[in-house]
Amino acid sequence: MSAAENRPMCTRFVMLLLISGLSGISPLALAQLEPAQEAKPGDDAVALNEEEQHREDDDLPERSSWRYGKKGLEFDPEGPTALWLGFRLQTRLDTFPTSPVAAQDLRLDVDTELELNRARIKGGGTLFFDWLDVYFEYDQQIPALLDLRTTLKFGNGLALRLGQWKSDFNRERIDSSGNMQLVERSLSNYWFAIDRQPGIALSGRLAKGSAADASWWLEYLSGMGRGGGTESDSGLWLARYQWNPQGQPLPFSQGDLVRRQTPLGSIAVAVVDGKTPYTRFAGSGGGQLPGWDYASHDLRQYLFETAVHYRGLSWQQEYHVKKLRDRSTGRARTYRGGYIQVGSFLNEWFNAIPPELEFAGRLSLVDPDEGGGDDMQREFTLGANWFFNGHRNKLTAEYAWLRFDSAAGGADKNRFRLQWEVSL
Repeated sequence: MSAAENRPMCTRFVMLLLISGLSGISPLALAQLEPAQEAKPGDDAVALNEEEQHREDDDLPERSSWRYGKKGLEFDPEGPTALWLGFRLQTRLDTFPTSPVAAQDLRLDVDTELELNRARIKGGGTLFFDWLDVYFEYDQQIPALLDLRTTLKFGNGLALRLGQWKSDFNRERIDSSGNMQLVERSLSNYWFAIDRQPGIALSGRLAKGSAADASWWLEYLSGMGRGGGTESDSGLWLARYQWNPQGQPLPFSQGDLVRRQTPLGSIAVAVVDGKTPYTRFAGSGGGQLPGWDYASHDLRQYLFETAVHYRGLSWQQEYHVKKLRDRSTGRARTYRGGYIQVGSFLNEWFNAIPPELEFAGRLSLVDPDEGGGDDMQREFTLGANWFFNGHRNKLTAEYAWLRFDSAAGGADKNRFRLQWEVSL
């Protein structure tokens, strides 16, 4: 044993002798006692902190399952269930509050109107399981249940949907009216929308994340429109194929609010084919185009569509062909039309312009009867948005020039609209 190792032992032996002399306890008994553990700096502080932490944990309130989030009131307990409930209001000033479909409609003398245009309650989320998604939407203005659907998600983008929803045919109609750049959809929407239908659908993704990335939808719809139920002599097949060149789908929302630094676009084709007693569809349900009656019709529609968002710029375009035939009389008609719409946050290019301001423009053309003479319908609209909180709180103003030609003479109308859109 070295002198260094022996020094602590000698020191301890001397201390035992001194304590023995003072206390009267033998050195052997003292040597058998275990020495107390030496206190380390900070031990008292650690103990105190642990005690305070326990006290603070006892004072903390239990985690709330309810909160107000980006979609509205959210219910998010522990587990897979995560539901939300939202409210949406749309107030509109319109100098020509009607939906013209013919030249004579533009000659109507209609008073300016200020009204609550939409008042909707909607909600959804995952219910009980991560793979079970539910959604509903109710319009108090009509009043009517617009959407009631459930979606089963199987992974890898594959999903099965049941219920009633806005069919996945064309981008402009899939876009929520609350996420549009202009006050209302284009002139072509009246003629070509497939709209909400009861049905069943499969959808998925192919080659996800690659240059061949694609989204697809295959749906069987009732052909009876919103709230129309089903009939044995009615049914529409719908197929949509959307190529996502950048490996990521472009969301169904108008305007590049996120100012993407790389372009994101899509190219889509779609077809609808089947039998239906109606010749047009809208949020109000099934209806008839001018000159058609309730009967059994063959309906076939084709769509070509493109869309791009980049640095505050947005582009979307649709071209439609619609063929109708009365199954009892053989009468047939072909409709063609579509629109081009562009938008820009000019602040991306000129710093003097406020970042909350977006400008948009749209040109829409419809030929209601191919080969039926001079009956072209035209719409040119310019508008601007001021975003207080994205699409959830915005003010939109637009000015439109409408021109409808007909054999009996054409007609023109200018229209101004101002709308406040807010979601709670």
